[in-house]
Amino acid sequence: MKITIQKLAASDLRAVDDLGKPSRRTLGFLPEQALHEFLRKGWVYGAFSESRELAGYLIYAHYPDRFRITQLCVSEAHRGSGIARLLLNALKDSATTQKVIKLRCRRDFPAHNMWAKLDFIPLEERAGRSAVGHPLMLWCHRIAPDDELGLWSAEACEDTLDVVIDAQIFFDFDADETPSTLISKGLLNDFLIDSLNLWITDELFLEIDRNSNTEGRQHSLNRARGFNRIEHDQIQVESHKAALKSVLPYFTDSEKSDLHHVAKTAASGVSIFVTKDEGILKQAAGIKDRCGVDVLHPVALITSIHEEYDHRSYAPSRVSGFRLCWRTVRDCDIDQLCGHEFRKLGESKGKLRELLRSYIADPRRYRSELLVSDGNPVAYRVTDRSKIGCLQVSMGRIARSPELDLFASFLIADTLAVAVAEGLESVGFDRSGVSDSLDPIFVKMGFFRTADAFLRFAIAKAVTIEAALKRVAELAPGAADVLMLQNIFALERMCAPLVSNQNLPCYIVPIRPAFAMGLLDRHQSSDDLFGGDPTVLLRWENIYYRAKHQHHMLNAPGRILWYVSGAVGEIVAISHLDEVETGLPKNLFKKYKKFGILEWREIHALCKGDLNREIMALKFSLTFTFRNRVPLEAMRTIFREEGVGESLQAPSRLPHSTLLKLFELGYPPLQCPPWLHHY
Repeated sequence: MKITIQKLAASDLRAVDDLGKPSRRTLGFLPEQALHEFLRKGWVYGAFSESRELAGYLIYAHYPDRFRITQLCVSEAHRGSGIARLLLNALKDSATTQKVIKLRCRRDFPAHNMWAKLDFIPLEERAGRSAVGHPLMLWCHRIAPDDELGLWSAEACEDTLDVVIDAQIFFDFDADETPSTLISKGLLNDFLIDSLNLWITDELFLEIDRNSNTEGRQHSLNRARGFNRIEHDQIQVESHKAALKSVLPYFTDSEKSDLHHVAKTAASGVSIFVTKDEGILKQAAGIKDRCGVDVLHPVALITSIHEEYDHRSYAPSRVSGFRLCWRTVRDCDIDQLCGHEFRKLGESKGKLRELLRSYIADPRRYRSELLVSDGNPVAYRVTDRSKIGCLQVSMGRIARSPELDLFASFLIADTLAVAVAEGLESVGFDRSGVSDSLDPIFVKMGFFRTADAFLRFAIAKAVTIEAALKRVAELAPGAADVLMLQNIFALERMCAPLVSNQNLPCYIVPIRPAFAMGLLDRHQSSDDLFGGDPTVLLRWENIYYRAKHQHHMLNAPGRILWYVSGAVGEIVAISHLDEVETGLPKNLFKKYKKFGILEWREIHALCKGDLNREIMALKFSLTFTFRNRVPLEAMRTIFREEGVGESLQAPSRLPHSTLLKLFELGYPPLQCPPWLHHY
């Protein structure tokens, strides 16, 4: 049988995921976010049979001096045919400066016996971080000859950080999952295993001995023996104890034990002590000054390692120039984000801090983002993409301010926009995690209330109502019954940018780039140095003024395709047209002053200085940016195919068939959603 080995692309994600599912327990958990990033970087080889069936794959990470295998999987039907070696050879042939291939595999997994057959050498055994502590073997395969001193002996060395954990973190590892224990358990994430060495001091055994429960005490002792234990100089310990008594209390058994942990860390070769104890953390500067130990919260340690590993996800994402942007939440933001302006009525600051940290401690699952306006935090959200096809918002908070409603509607609208851009068709906000002030805005923006969430759909497809309801039922059983009670117009709005009602008119409306940037073109606004006016750009509903021309042709409700004229020359977004109103300039400007992008001077120019000349106001909402902007040439090609005359100086109505072709260019099927981003 002929096997073809080739690099896989993002479009192969589903095939890779399907092939790996039956072996998920032994392959290990790899989030789809991470899988997409491996595919995007070209770090996946696939083995195809003659019938183009994916028979196996190899996922690896690429470093200047080495490769690290993440997963190697061969379908059961093709095992024993040499596919694993073919994949490995392809990886070896791609080496430039790499001299070794590494991987870690549990000894109890069937693959443990395979690596020796592929010429790997077992160099180091390490206890796993699960409660059972299954041993992990480090296997190495030399690519290049040992032409550098110490290469072979250095192969077992990892670029790891040594840290000492305190007793509470140790005990949390085996405790039930709560926000508090999840913070500690974040240190056990598999993505940290090659970056972090966890150590204990012998003080831990004294704390274990205080447990009066024999079974619990014995379990903790057995667990502790699986951890690396630091060696320390007792004379240095006494010296550090004396120095630390000036900054840490030393009265109760617990306080004495805390101080001993730090002193013994300082007297060893490890310089980082990890704790959740706020009393110790508050004295971090004094501890560092007196004994040279850095005291860190687990979340601070996890995020610092994760930022180094995936620095791009920590770069600010601009919304409007430098004035408004999203950025990843760091541990140093926690106190501010748990302040009274973000807390719900009656909510404890400590509980909120704990919950938020539990999300940040698991960056592979949760994305924690902070919205900053002119340097000030105004909102934050925690999103979870672990459920296929759904964007779940575990937490969404808005700071109390005069602009609360504006930022609240933007938080919701932007989350919907993210879902559409990433191919996620359901958006759910956990009711327990969102600000109380968001409730009426959810209703206004087409969400409906379930037992524990505010739910809405964002289906970027042109399909029948029946197909849309079927998809809704797949995403959220029972939700289709709610939507079936709506008329077709309301249903489309609740699933926008869905296109299903062919009786709803569609218009292409030209708009100048400067106005588009401030009104609807997030892409242009984020790239511009100053960006659009956030008070306009962030609104869910807006107004666009035009000269009173062909106003009888425009009817609401309808749809708008926005064509940005001039140097841009692209259709960039779709909106719902809610109302068309004509009137005198002063009257319309006064009525819609809080909406729209035009200033009075521009209104004055629009009516050519004649204040008795009527103008037109288009009121629109549910604006979604196209995933792929439709360029002028592509639009003209469709117009020719459809026999539609090109008129881009004023609004014009499009046949439904033309809308469908343009819509499908704007929202092409996603082979691999971009939300699968490595964490």
